[in-house]
Amino acid sequence: MIYYLYIHLFYSKKRRVLLIALMVFALLMLMMVYTDESMIEQILYQEQNQLYYEQVMTQLLKLLCPLLVILLVMDHDQEHLKPLVSYFGRSKIIFNKLIFYILILCWFYFIFFLFYHLFPLLLTSYYIYDAYAVKLFLNLFLDGILLAFLVFIFIRDKHKALSILIAIFYIVMSIIQEDHQNLFLFYLFPIFSPY
Repeated sequence: MIYYLYIHLFYSKKRRVLLIALMVFALLMLMMVYTDESMIEQILYQEQNQLYYEQVMTQLLKLLCPLLVILLVMDHDQEHLKPLVSYFGRSKIIFNKLIFYILILCWFYFIFFLFYHLFPLLLTSYYIYDAYAVKLFLNLFLDGILLAFLVFIFIRDKHKALSILIAIFYIVMSIIQEDHQNLFLFYLFPIFSPY
């Protein structure tokens, strides 16, 4: 069942779009990693460079990850799944879809995690591994699962273009929560905030 979902989710056009999105993400990371300082200056100002990289990449991940999650999940309610409901049952189809999408999200966030650490480690002299990144990616992964569940609940095949509004709402809420640390807003929409 999961293999069947994989075949129908990653058809050729969508595969190309996802690969292009990953390449754009990798190029943006490369642009953020590159500094025009010499190796000695990078080592001398290691803390400032590392702090700049972590803050810029946190903002970039908070902007790009919701859009990629929505791009992945927006095709969840396809017509080819409707006949399978009568054969396997609705609960088995929903359970397999949840497992499949959580596995795909794990895979994508693992790729982002590798990019996040490997690019600066290989291309700069200032980068030192920080355990904060594990907490950051765990929180972003949980936000991705929250976004996926919102799309599963509210978006159907006829209105899948509206799923972009969920990603925009997530980005706006993350910007609002950065400026105003309001606990009430966090209880309404519990997304990651560094504060």
